[in-house]
Amino acid sequence: MRFAEMARGTIKPHYFFRPTQLARRIAWRLRRESVDRVTVRLPWGMSIRCFAGDAIGLSLQQLGVFDLGVAEVLWRLADPGELALDVGANIGQMTALLARRTGAAGRVLAFEPNDEVRAELAHNVELWRSAAGVAAIDISAAALSDHDGEGELLLPPSYEWNRGVAEVAGPGSTGRGERRRIHLARLDTFVLDGARVGVMKLDVEGHEPAVLRGGQSLLAEHRVRDVVYEDHERYPSAVSRMLEHHGYRILAVGAGFWGPRVGPPGGSSLVASWESPSFLATLDPDRARARLRPRGWRVL
Repeated sequence: MRFAEMARGTIKPHYFFRPTQLARRIAWRLRRESVDRVTVRLPWGMSIRCFAGDAIGLSLQQLGVFDLGVAEVLWRLADPGELALDVGANIGQMTALLARRTGAAGRVLAFEPNDEVRAELAHNVELWRSAAGVAAIDISAAALSDHDGEGELLLPPSYEWNRGVAEVAGPGSTGRGERRRIHLARLDTFVLDGARVGVMKLDVEGHEPAVLRGGQSLLAEHRVRDVVYEDHERYPSAVSRMLEHHGYRILAVGAGFWGPRVGPPGGSSLVASWESPSFLATLDPDRARARLRPRGWRVL
């Protein structure tokens, strides 16, 4: 029974399309060193230091990529030379991907308000600065929101094993956990007049509507082509309604075995058991569908 369970755990595209990752997984299981941080080589050739025992770190060590479906969508939608945004950057896996994809002529803005996690992000960005063909990366400590000022970051009890669950505490929040003071800022203040964003990744644990309200000018002027976001609410949600109001088309995105999956936002789930529910808001749905239609994985 244990062997069967282990075998089922290896039936993933991460291993089929990148067989060397299976060897890395086996080596990880045999090694299992008691360390706080480890450095992993990402499939697109960049190294990243991660927390060894939390959800993202474990995924990087075992699978090579965290959130494969979103990673693939970002890679296919971003173009060389573009400005890309990583809102909720954590330790920077998606930042690294966008920097590699947009290339030396591109630029990536990475937003991470959690001091502990941002220190790892800054360490990783320093690793990448000397890499050839990688975009310039700017890190901001601001938590994007719908106003400028001070706020609180809530670290719930599950934070110890998943540092990605820290969230901006809304007005009247009564959630349990440690609270840290943070700086809030509007997205509109970070993207200069006339500048255009190719792709924005948005994953801020329920604070997405406030982030979008703080970027109303960008959205109204259609200066962000694609927004890839996580949303645990059923469609239509506050996020989808806001984006549709500004002329975006919403598509559900997910990961199958043979490649990314795209479908109507209110249809059946496209999410594999090892993925989170994510969506794409785009001003150019024909371009997006054409980019996401081919089978296979570019990020493995």
